[in-house]
Amino acid sequence: MIEKEHLKMLLVNVIAVVLGGCSSSLNQLENETLLPEIDVVQVKEYSEEALKLAQEAKIDVQMINTKLADIDQRLVVLSEEVSSVSLAKIEELENRLSLLIEAFKDLHEQMAAIEVLPQIRVGKKKKTAVFSPSEAGALVTSSEYDHYQSALRTYDKHTYDKAREMFVDLLKKYPKGEYRDKAQYWIGECYYAKGDYANAIASFNKVFEYKRSSKADDAQLKLGLSYLRMGKNGMAADEFKRLINRYPGSEYVPRAEKYLSEINL
Repeated sequence: MIEKEHLKMLLVNVIAVVLGGCSSSLNQLENETLLPEIDVVQVKEYSEEALKLAQEAKIDVQMINTKLADIDQRLVVLSEEVSSVSLAKIEELENRLSLLIEAFKDLHEQMAAIEVLPQIRVGKKKKTAVFSPSEAGALVTSSEYDHYQSALRTYDKHTYDKAREMFVDLLKKYPKGEYRDKAQYWIGECYYAKGDYANAIASFNKVFEYKRSSKADDAQLKLGLSYLRMGKNGMAADEFKRLINRYPGSEYVPRAEKYLSEINL
């Protein structure tokens, strides 16, 4: 009886040990099974997060590149606009300057005419120079002068084709007139304003056919500018140098020197 009880207890202990060992093995196996699964989940989470960050970074880079491309395009457009506006403004200022210089020179010539051609009235005891507004005006105005001024006003309104026709008509009507060289010069200006630099050059060169023309240095400057606009820098430089050498007292010498320095850069 005692042996049976002892055997029974021994069997229980063995079963307990076996079960305990199985349980321990099961727990160990379960732990060994779970550990890799936890690592995979973490790696997956990290991978997804990394992929998300990479995608966001890629989107950010694409957005930045798009914005950079847009800014670059805007800069190109802006540069072209500024360049175009600047050039147009320069052309406009040059035209206005030419008109102002023309008005100044014309006024100077009129004053000189009044000074050297007075109407002398002789009194009983002394000579007295007497001028009336009408008499002074008669010295400096004429139908040719009126025609010339009308053509200049037309030019000033930017109707260059019409102005050119008026200057050409002046040359036909007054082949020996006092404003022939000036009319010829402004024919060149009309072509220049239209961007027809080849005809402008031909017209400016004709100004030199008139001896002692007051527009010679003007024409010389515009020859250089015409070649410059055509991209013929070498020929432009030659014309600017010719201006400096032939007309050292001209008000255009500083401008010619400036253009030369820019060409030589």
